[in-house]
Amino acid sequence: MRTSEIRSKFLNFFEKKSHAVLPSDSLVPQNDPTLLFTGAGMNQFKDMFLGKGNLNVKKAATCQKCLRTGDIDNVGKTASHHTFFEMLGNFSFGDYFKQKTIEWAWEFLVQELKISEERLSVSVYKDDHESYEIWEKHIHIPKSRIYRYDQKDNFWPANAPLLGPNGPCGPCSEIFFDQGEKIGCGRKECDPACECDRFVEIWNLVFTEYDRKEGGKLEPLPHQNVDTGMGLERMARVMQGVQTNFDIDIFRPIISSIEEIAQVKYNGRVENAILMRRIADHVKACVFCISDGVLPGNEGRGYVERRLLRRAIRDGTQLGVKDSFLYKLVPIVSNVMQDYYPDIKQRRENIARIIKNEEEKFHETLEQGTRILEELMETLHKSNQKTLSGKEAFKLYDTYGFPLDMTEAILNEKGFVVDRNGFEDELQKQRLQARTASQMTGQVFDTGPLSKIKDISKGSKFLGYNQNTCQGKIIAIIRNNELVDVAIVGSEVTVILDQTPFYGESGGQIGDTGILESDGTLIQVTDTRRNDDFTLHTGKVIKGELKTGIVVEAKVDVQRRNDIRKNHSATHILHYALRRVIGQHAEQAGSLVAPDRIRFDFHHFSALTKEEITRIEDLVNEKILENVPVSAKELTIQQAKNAGALALFGEKYGELVRMLSMGDYSKELCGGTHVDSSGEIGLFRIVSESSVAAGIRRIEAVTGMSTLKREREKEDIIQEICEILNTTEGKLVTKAQDILHELKNLQKELSRVKQKELSSKIHTLIENAKEVSGVKIITRKLEDATVDDLRKTADLLIKSAEDVAIILGAIQDGRVTIIAAMSPNLVKRGFHAGNISKEVAKLVGGGGGGRPDMSQAGGQWVEKLDDALHFATELLSKKILQTISS
Repeated sequence: MRTSEIRSKFLNFFEKKSHAVLPSDSLVPQNDPTLLFTGAGMNQFKDMFLGKGNLNVKKAATCQKCLRTGDIDNVGKTASHHTFFEMLGNFSFGDYFKQKTIEWAWEFLVQELKISEERLSVSVYKDDHESYEIWEKHIHIPKSRIYRYDQKDNFWPANAPLLGPNGPCGPCSEIFFDQGEKIGCGRKECDPACECDRFVEIWNLVFTEYDRKEGGKLEPLPHQNVDTGMGLERMARVMQGVQTNFDIDIFRPIISSIEEIAQVKYNGRVENAILMRRIADHVKACVFCISDGVLPGNEGRGYVERRLLRRAIRDGTQLGVKDSFLYKLVPIVSNVMQDYYPDIKQRRENIARIIKNEEEKFHETLEQGTRILEELMETLHKSNQKTLSGKEAFKLYDTYGFPLDMTEAILNEKGFVVDRNGFEDELQKQRLQARTASQMTGQVFDTGPLSKIKDISKGSKFLGYNQNTCQGKIIAIIRNNELVDVAIVGSEVTVILDQTPFYGESGGQIGDTGILESDGTLIQVTDTRRNDDFTLHTGKVIKGELKTGIVVEAKVDVQRRNDIRKNHSATHILHYALRRVIGQHAEQAGSLVAPDRIRFDFHHFSALTKEEITRIEDLVNEKILENVPVSAKELTIQQAKNAGALALFGEKYGELVRMLSMGDYSKELCGGTHVDSSGEIGLFRIVSESSVAAGIRRIEAVTGMSTLKREREKEDIIQEICEILNTTEGKLVTKAQDILHELKNLQKELSRVKQKELSSKIHTLIENAKEVSGVKIITRKLEDATVDDLRKTADLLIKSAEDVAIILGAIQDGRVTIIAAMSPNLVKRGFHAGNISKEVAKLVGGGGGGRPDMSQAGGQWVEKLDDALHFATELLSKKILQTISS
């Protein structure tokens, strides 16, 4: 029975039992900050189990994509472990409980899949008498095939009563398929608890009925829930009668392709089989990760994916594969999975491109890192040491991108180890430095002034979300890197207030400008930045005398602030539109929000098409015109993530964060200033789209009045062109086409005239040629000739004489061009146009070369062309005489 058939049978079976068949959740949990990846079918139903969910169903069934890396070291070594797998599950949210769950499970296995009852055994939690009785008295399984185990084996989460965590939990009952006494350890007393491969766990029925409290107290939940999980690959292994999950129909084609690429047999050496299984597993995991928007990176999900890819690449090198190869497996994965996941096939070219790019980058890293590691091992060997320092291992990781697990693997092969504690210490140091590093440019605030200000103040209170002006007391004045009490007219200063409406540059939004004023004193603020909790107003004293302790009126340039607000809100809508149009992987990678423009960097692997740009632009403008409210809330980081807020890659957040919401489609953690409703943004236009780095694209755009200004500038250009071409805007394209057509006709006519002139010159050039031993030598400078003119002239001359050697020169755009041509007879006699042109070109400060019959050369000394042609005549004459004498 094919894997796809098992999947369909399961979902159809439970649909007939009144279950809502729901789609798989993404591998990237949408609203669950506790998970890096979706690892079980129940993940998307957590709120339903707690009685807080909004799904209008009591019973559900799914086939869930899952990714787990907890047992990554066992992948390929055992018959059943995977990183990526599919989990079939049926769920009850306060509807049916143990008896129906067990009855339906048995019905599906025995009646739908036709598995022999004698091959099935079950286990229950030792204190779950109810489940035991159901199996024995209702299903009529012999007691000899019902096993009681403790909370480690038959409770979810494992050991929850004793060790936690707090929250929903309950006993579970597992169903096992007996592969027979010939498989596994061979002991007669072997049971499902044995670690041999005889018993395959195929279905886990979890009865979530308790809420664990502190101290291990188990309180009954308001609703009894059911969460079951059947590993699809394991069930396929049983139904297809094979020994491992890697021998089923959705793995064999992948492994066969690996065999072909590596030229290694899967059923040969055990070590090679392990490598092939792991490659197949990891590439499949990465294909699905990328499809769900995760790109290889250095943090979080991206790092997990990169680690999987790099392990697979290293496994390939151990099989003898030197070049990139994983990308070639993407079509195979898409083909075997397309029945239930057609989107994989639709995106396979993009997925393959991403994987190939990562492979190519890692091959460079692998080569460089391996070389450095070999040098380190040689040093260790010479000094009779066995441990690589954590500092060196961290340098390989931090500077060269060499993963720690790979460093350890290579070292272990040679009998060395890594000081892991030392590595962790170095990693912690880096994290601490990143958290405390100043965002200010320059060193002034890293040493004296700011540290002194911190002694007298805890920071500047920001009031700019709701106010454009406020009164603020001057805490400090910095001039020439020093704290001062007074600053006079003309002084360049940095002013710190106890409270301010000025936004300090951060999160891509540039700082506000405006003025600080009090009686007789005026400071023009030209920039505002943040440093720790302080807002730093940089500017110049225009009038009066500035003193610490005085109260000033801080006034933001409102028009400029409004333009920035519009652009910042537009970036949020652009972010949403990008992820909607080109995929969830298009995550923000950086931005600049200025009053006159937007610069938005995002993760993507290829240039956007014209159609994609149009769709993105249209979607942004649609959302603007909806005029939805824009609101912000201050929440804990946990609350914001629970609400579905998007935290941007690379940003660091405190415990309290500001969540910005636009309608029901955009939620991001953002500390910037924004419009009150999307309609304030006005029109949005994309100005350009380009590449910034590998896998990073950049969009530049304008909004509001900047859009109008840009359109008017374009209109002015069009009007100017219309005036030059003496036409109207409506006829401009036609006029331009007519002019181009006329220009082409003139060029053709000019070419005909030139050809005629060249033909008339040919006779003269032949008549005036110098003849040496029957060979005509033509060396001539042609005035106002192009390279094409020189080539055509040489072609005509070759056809006009049997034995002829030609060197033609011309000056164009301040450079010399030389064409050399030899007739076929001369080429047979050893003359080489490329070598001769190279010699001649030396006299004009250049070089060149080419074929024996014709070549091109050039140089920059235009005044030397006549001398070069004279030299060419002498050179050819000598070569002709030498040929005759030999």
